[in-house]
Amino acid sequence: MRKKRAWLGGICLGLSVAVAACGTDGQNVGARETTDIQSVQEGLDTEVAQDRQDAQTAQGVQETEGTENVQNTSAIQDLQETTGTQNEEALREQVLSEMTDGQKNWMGGLSKEQRLADFESLCEGLRDNYPYVKLAARQVGADLDALETEYRSKVEQCENDDAFFYVLKDFVGTFSYTGHLALWGRRYESELADQREYVEKSGGEERERLEPYLRTLDNPVSHRTYASMTKYYQEIDCRMEEKRAEENGGARGESAEAAGETAAVEEAMPANVETKILEPGKTAYVFIDAFDQKQMGTDREILLPFYEKVKDYENLIIDITNNLGGSMWYFDELVAAPLIKETLTVPGYQLFKGGENNETFLRIKKGVASGLYQPVSELPAMPKLNPEDAADCDWFLREDYTVKPSGAGFDGKIWLLVSENNYSSSEYAAMFSKASGFATLVGRRTSGDGIGTNPAYLILPNSGLVVQYSPMCGVTVDGAGSEEHGTEPDIVSPDGESALETCLKQIG
Repeated sequence: MRKKRAWLGGICLGLSVAVAACGTDGQNVGARETTDIQSVQEGLDTEVAQDRQDAQTAQGVQETEGTENVQNTSAIQDLQETTGTQNEEALREQVLSEMTDGQKNWMGGLSKEQRLADFESLCEGLRDNYPYVKLAARQVGADLDALETEYRSKVEQCENDDAFFYVLKDFVGTFSYTGHLALWGRRYESELADQREYVEKSGGEERERLEPYLRTLDNPVSHRTYASMTKYYQEIDCRMEEKRAEENGGARGESAEAAGETAAVEEAMPANVETKILEPGKTAYVFIDAFDQKQMGTDREILLPFYEKVKDYENLIIDITNNLGGSMWYFDELVAAPLIKETLTVPGYQLFKGGENNETFLRIKKGVASGLYQPVSELPAMPKLNPEDAADCDWFLREDYTVKPSGAGFDGKIWLLVSENNYSSSEYAAMFSKASGFATLVGRRTSGDGIGTNPAYLILPNSGLVVQYSPMCGVTVDGAGSEEHGTEPDIVSPDGESALETCLKQIG
């Protein structure tokens, strides 16, 4: 079974010293196939879910629907730094109050000048490279110029490295994850390992594209800072557990108990993919929790035989309502390609700035020289293009998203269930399905940012902290911004009705 963070009674289990019990990248050992309609486990997978929750936490947005799940340890580690029960937070504050500024200087004790230089580097980096500056101000009220003034004062008042980290996290959080913008916590080592694995497995042009990501992350300053961060928070966790033991007369603390409960709950969690026969001979159902690239091998063995089994059915429902993304390849190879009978192509445009940091990841000079990148002034007429956003960018790329058939295809009607949870590559799935006619979308408007490329990294020079952001602003052929507008389903579910219920009513 996949290991996931569980939400019980609105409390996230597995905080503090329980990190070891919260789970790692669990490998799916199978999926269930049933003939009854079962309730679908609510959950948003992949680290992007945690980033968005961190951003919401920074704004004081209360998560009440229990829909945020993470699939690996790195996201849970970030979670530890920003969330917890009220008791846990009070205990953490008590531990921190007993520590000296020197003990909180886990970045090596940055000077005031170094902290300010890092903050200014971040603001400049966003201004020169982040294509969503205007959108963030318009949509979530995150005005970069005003925030820079406000938070510069806060940075000047920081008395230790830990305070500086949280000021930066709060600053980045005000952008509400617009365009994947996030400050990394303890995910660094796992992300670095993943990037190294991707580069080693790639070849040719793809390897050339990925190598800048690895080179940027694999630097001595970031290595040192994130290693120190891990030790620092481990020390805090140990001190908190000691205090719990004192309060409980030597008994296990709340976190340790939560760890045990979490381990038990994890065993009951469903697999990434679930297949069902809702009505024999007529309607089949597939639930995909995340477009997890690491699950593709396992999920392929589940999905392809199921498609073959139901190829003569009238309806195939694909439910991604809880899917917050992962890999576009997953959707292309395991969802669209096996079910289509002819090649599908959907055009899109990506706008971006010509900043120095973007040059590292997008190889702008090379792209301009080859004609791949064109000046924004040469964009074709687009009725829904926001002129303010376009004017803030320098170049654009026209990219056709193409999927070729890989199997026998499906002759019946395909339904794709979507929701506001869909973001990144799951938004891409919604956008592609609607634009190409691959499926009829049912549910609610998706969240966006499904047209683009891998997030780029800003490395702060003195601390080595990593800030990720989407370097390209994706728009559809009519100019509608993917991040801002998402995808409107063909059939909108009424309030109080799930996408599956709406779909089944349509099927009759």
